[in-house]
Amino acid sequence: MRRRPGIGGLQKAAASRDQYRLLGENVAKIRTDLMKEQLTTFRSQLEDFARKHKNNIRKNPAFRSQFHEMCAKIGADPLASNKGF
Repeated sequence: MRRRPGIGGLQKAAASRDQYRLLGENVAKIRTDLMKEQLTTFRSQLEDFARKHKNNIRKNPAFRSQFHEMCAKIGADPLASNKGF
């Protein structure tokens, strides 16, 4: 006959679940922080790009359309910014 898990087994299982939950939360926080850092870097590079290619953005409608579409995907509004857009 098979024995049922005792209190010790239940406590180990609960402790194990808590450890995995904490590990998952830590990994999620690290990934979120890394993504925020990457997005900040991308936005600053996008601003530099816009400053360097301001004339092309203004003169070429196809290029301007693609640029605005890319900005919209990351949540940047080049029309609201006065940093060279």
